[in-house]
Amino acid sequence: MMFKSVIGMLCASAVLAIAPAPALAQDEADAAAMEQFAAMGEMFDVEPLTSEQEARLPLAREIMQRVLPEGAMQEMLGSTFDGILGPLMIMAEGDTSVALASSLGYRPSELQLDEAATAEVLEIIDPAWRERGEATSAATQAMMLAMMTRMEPMMREVMTELYAINFNDTQLADIAAFYSTASGEAFARQSYTMASDPRIMAAVFSDPEMILGPMMEMPATLEQAVAGIPAVRRFADLSADEKA
Repeated sequence: MMFKSVIGMLCASAVLAIAPAPALAQDEADAAAMEQFAAMGEMFDVEPLTSEQEARLPLAREIMQRVLPEGAMQEMLGSTFDGILGPLMIMAEGDTSVALASSLGYRPSELQLDEAATAEVLEIIDPAWRERGEATSAATQAMMLAMMTRMEPMMREVMTELYAINFNDTQLADIAAFYSTASGEAFARQSYTMASDPRIMAAVFSDPEMILGPMMEMPATLEQAVAGIPAVRRFADLSADEKA
């Protein structure tokens, strides 16, 4: 389901977002982030439910109690870490070139050091880099668990409304009948862990051309797409009045 993909993206985004905070005071940075987040929410117009949709809410809510049972998002987070994010973070935490480049503020390709030299330099400037990486990983998982725990009731209510909007009475009754069976209950629970099964990542990485091919073509494609559009003007291209 779509919202399972949304949850997965939230998990990945939270891991990727772990970076040194800007030089702003933390409370200022937090306030700015909250304001920006709220502004983004105002971009989406939500139509009120019709009376017919309102009448379907009780059955839709009953279905969502089975589709998104208590603790399902936490389970998905755990399986995502165990099957996908965990191995990726372990790989990153064990890469001495990445750790050294991060400590020095360079890209790994700019250092031009072999593995032995990299490990030696890293041992001098940051001998605790492994422990720091492990502590960061554990803290990340704890923070994401807290986020998922708080989000679950909201996601359940939003999906209740979407079910009431997108399915009529007969369809909701059929869906409810399926999820009331043992097979339906098993499907609802297992579909979350299946969405983060390592088999998916193994399949993706088994064919580099499938992913990297289009990405490698992207610079040329984008250059061609904007070929007929005037380039950004440099300061030297401006008139005296524009410079002033």
